[in-house]
Amino acid sequence: MSLPFIGHREIHRQLEEWRRTGRLPHALMFLGPEGIGKALVARHLAAALLCSEKSAPCGACRSCELLAKDRHPDLFELKPESGRIKIEAVRELKRSFALPPLVSSARAVLIAEAHAMNAAAANALLKTLEEPPAATYFILGSHAAGWVPRTILSRCQKVRFSPLTHAELEAVLQAKGFSGAAQALDWAQGSAKTALQLGQVEADIPSLEQLWGESEGFGLAEAYSLGQSLTEDDKLEPFLESLLRETHQCLLAERHPERRFDLLGFAERILEFRGQLRQNANPKLHLPRLLMYFREPLESRL
Repeated sequence: MSLPFIGHREIHRQLEEWRRTGRLPHALMFLGPEGIGKALVARHLAAALLCSEKSAPCGACRSCELLAKDRHPDLFELKPESGRIKIEAVRELKRSFALPPLVSSARAVLIAEAHAMNAAAANALLKTLEEPPAATYFILGSHAAGWVPRTILSRCQKVRFSPLTHAELEAVLQAKGFSGAAQALDWAQGSAKTALQLGQVEADIPSLEQLWGESEGFGLAEAYSLGQSLTEDDKLEPFLESLLRETHQCLLAERHPERRFDLLGFAERILEFRGQLRQNANPKLHLPRLLMYFREPLESRL
């Protein structure tokens, strides 16, 4: 059975060895950047734990069929509601532990965004992690370990994920029907999620050099058109993050020392734009001005 994720083969091998030899910790914490496949690895491990066959997950047994339909009674997922995982969700989870597993010989609990737990939820979960029910495995994940309570981290075996390589990102894009998205690979910083979001609009994304260039290849009409496309389907934030990173990289490498003042101002303008978005500014109106920053007269930038 082919793996449902790209990359992380060494982590997969270690997890499988622990599972087959009965040494899998009851609580794992997957740590690494956002959008690199931690949740996919976690779900695959959960499928293997719940599968009834030796070569798990087999994809054909009753457990695997229930998982494919998202109806497995022994798989539990805690997801944020309005940005937070609250104590009521943890309490409901703990009530489910009063009964043994219903279909499989084990239970799996997935918490892909462990940093979203509020203090009360984290404290309630901590008690369960300290005295876990039999045959129950907790697989937590986070791209913001600093927001996860240390008490929770200390009860879990940490598994650290690295960003995907360019080759792995390219494989992800090709699997989704995107090809030749070289700029998306550079800007994604190892995140498949970001690469896919940017890959959808990669043909229209200008480089930093295009934004400050004198040619008419990217002008006001193109800025407004891009502004319309980027404000749909959560593409805007990855674009801004990537543009900010490219600006910082250019400054650090001192590739264009004569443009240092312009680049510093542009980075500041990106941060200001993010602040405006948090105050519900209309991105379709403000983004074109950001993209035309280098075409503005110098006095208007100050």
